[in-house]
Amino acid sequence: MILTYGGVLSTIENALQKLVEEYRGVRKSLRDLVEGQERNTTQLERIKAIMEQRWSLEGAVEKKESRDDVEGSKDGPRESQEEGTLLSASC
Repeated sequence: MILTYGGVLSTIENALQKLVEEYRGVRKSLRDLVEGQERNTTQLERIKAIMEQRWSLEGAVEKKESRDDVEGSKDGPRESQEEGTLLSASC
């Protein structure tokens, strides 16, 4: 009977060792996933910062272009008036 119990205990011990090894593998996989997620989050934050910087630069360029357009429309009639004045003075 002691031999039977010894065999059962040995089987249980082997099963527990396999479970512990599997647990360690799962734990390592989860740790790797968390580390990968942290790297992805960091990379996304960098991309966000770059995109926000580009958008702010594009906004500044668009504002400058729209100011140039407004100033150009102000300059436009003045130039044509000057040209018209020059043309009427030469006639």
